[in-house]
Amino acid sequence: MSEYIADMWRLALDGEKRGILFFASTYVFVMLAYSGVYQLRIAKWFETDGVLLAAAVEKVGGADLVMSNQDYASKALYEYVVGGVSYQGTRISPWIVLASHNARFVLERQMRKIQKTADGHVRVFYNPSNPGKSFLVKPGGFGIVVTFTLAVAPVVLYWLGYHG
Repeated sequence: MSEYIADMWRLALDGEKRGILFFASTYVFVMLAYSGVYQLRIAKWFETDGVLLAAAVEKVGGADLVMSNQDYASKALYEYVVGGVSYQGTRISPWIVLASHNARFVLERQMRKIQKTADGHVRVFYNPSNPGKSFLVKPGGFGIVVTFTLAVAPVVLYWLGYHG
């Protein structure tokens, strides 16, 4: 196995497509597999009611003269109590999304996923071992499956392309 990796390293250093694709697919696999595991862990976090103090889709950076080049991000501020201790959170979702002017609907959809209770509070999902870490939107099964599929796809395509 280590000989194969060494061969791929030499090919990548020489600019060969096979070596570059090997390391690119390995990198994508590692990053997305880590993200998938992280999402699975978050899906098991506890929940509590919180108070939403602010939530908006806002411009990031300076104003751009060309509207389609302007970037946006969702922002939030909320408070919640766990075990008698008060916390403030700012994270909406484990998915950090930066969108252009034309794609800001993705952020607005993310904001609509914030669960509100009948009494006007919001659901806050927090890490039971570190209650100060929280999100307003919990990862769903579909997103987790997509993440793992995207993690495995480049490895499978590489294998089929060079060993299949």
